[in-house]
Amino acid sequence: MVLSDAEKLKRYVLLKRIIPKIVRRTIKAEQKEIIQGERSLEAQLPDQFKRETVDYDAYSPNPKQSANETETELDWEFGGDYFKVKAGQHKGTYKVVSNIDEESYADYTKPSEPTPNIQVGDTKYTTLRFELMKAIRTLKQKKYAYRHEKEKNKIRRITNALRHQIKNPKNLKGIRMRWL
Repeated sequence: MVLSDAEKLKRYVLLKRIIPKIVRRTIKAEQKEIIQGERSLEAQLPDQFKRETVDYDAYSPNPKQSANETETELDWEFGGDYFKVKAGQHKGTYKVVSNIDEESYADYTKPSEPTPNIQVGDTKYTTLRFELMKAIRTLKQKKYAYRHEKEKNKIRRITNALRHQIKNPKNLKGIRMRWL
């Protein structure tokens, strides 16, 4: 059954809300894939320090293969050719992008350095310290001036969350918080 463009658009809009769940399902710790960026912070910070984000950023030893697996899974769930993989702005980065509205839902990159990570459930995330150091490093580089506001915001949220942990007496009674 071939869908018209209008039917395809309608199906995409109806199923768009499940895209993050499908992408999240395809990122596997046993394949040494590590979620980084905002989704990593989202998993480790309390709700008041989180920021809305649409896409997943992940480190993968085989970024092109991981992106292709995610694209295949999304297309299968949607029942047609709704997504594509395209090379990202930086070398070694591949994006899973919608064919309908060109919105990016997953970025896979090969890590250029050892990536400290923690495991929450069955998923690996970069550590808060690593995210903080990465943001500080980005702020020092003028070529990434377009990211400086985002990175300042990230640093502020991480440091406030850590301060909140210390100031909140419940956290000092030996109960390890989920986001540490």
